[in-house]
Amino acid sequence: MLPLAAACGKKTEAQDTAPVKQATDWRNQIEYDGSFYASREIKLLYSLDKGTITLWDDGGTGEKLQTLTYDTAVADAMENLIREDINGDGYADLQTIYSENQGEACYNLWLWNAEGGKYVPCAAYRLVKNPIPDSDSGTISSVLETEGFGTVRSTYQFTDTLTLELSSQTVEGADDIAMQIARTFTDAAVSLSEGEAEINGEACTVYTVGTGASGSGAYIAYTPDAVWYADINCLGLYRAVEWNGSAYTLGHYMEDAGEAQDLAQAAYTAGDVTIDITAKEEGFFGGRSAVQYTMEAEGNFLCKLCKSDLGGWYVTADDTVYYAMSDGEVGKASEYVFS
Repeated sequence: MLPLAAACGKKTEAQDTAPVKQATDWRNQIEYDGSFYASREIKLLYSLDKGTITLWDDGGTGEKLQTLTYDTAVADAMENLIREDINGDGYADLQTIYSENQGEACYNLWLWNAEGGKYVPCAAYRLVKNPIPDSDSGTISSVLETEGFGTVRSTYQFTDTLTLELSSQTVEGADDIAMQIARTFTDAAVSLSEGEAEINGEACTVYTVGTGASGSGAYIAYTPDAVWYADINCLGLYRAVEWNGSAYTLGHYMEDAGEAQDLAQAAYTAGDVTIDITAKEEGFFGGRSAVQYTMEAEGNFLCKLCKSDLGGWYVTADDTVYYAMSDGEVGKASEYVFS
């Protein structure tokens, strides 16, 4: 009976003391800098390097969740990784702040995409100067102090598609700036106009200087982001207003007038003579709608430049013979007449 009893007894000593094999924790096999919660249920591990942020899902099997990249190699980006809800959706977003461009702060933002389970870049965020997030309203505010052109206050709204859109923008001190610009060429009164002007495809607020009638007075206009223009004599010819640190000056003409100025400069001067446009006329050239500019150099008539709606430029010195132009070069004569 002994053999049977032995067969039905406990495990031998060797069996009781045999080591039990355990699975290796993958977290001990990777190098990471810390962890955070994207939400109450989602814990992520992260590793920082110059220009990259590597993420792992703590509840996963050890495969990388994703690697985020940004275009800098400065070390302070690793010291300024912010992990908090920026757009107000309840998930922690990632933001890096670092210094570039002569010490100016640069920002990168990645928003958590709950549907995809990963972060997506918010490219528009980097274009916002000095962003101030408000997660309660899902907005970003920005205050930009310009030199000579006022304070720009902007508000941006996050969208359902994890993008950022401009919702409002104002220029503080615009009335005073318009008056200072006007004082560089006249003592006439400055008043805010009811209408708007479209310059370079952007709607602008307009001030009237003097009477505002064609051939007298002037218009001063600015964009919501504080780009300023002036139209002397109200000819519909806006020029950029520039600030040199102590005074306002008039720069390049806008749109087609600027191209006409460049062509005349290349064809008729050595580049050191200021060319002004004294008139703008609309009519027809070769049966096509066209606009013509009268050019002066140092107060003397220089030429007229005509552009048809097909895009070609033509120049004349006497209103009878027009020559084709390209890159400042005068070509063959044309039989067309501006009318």
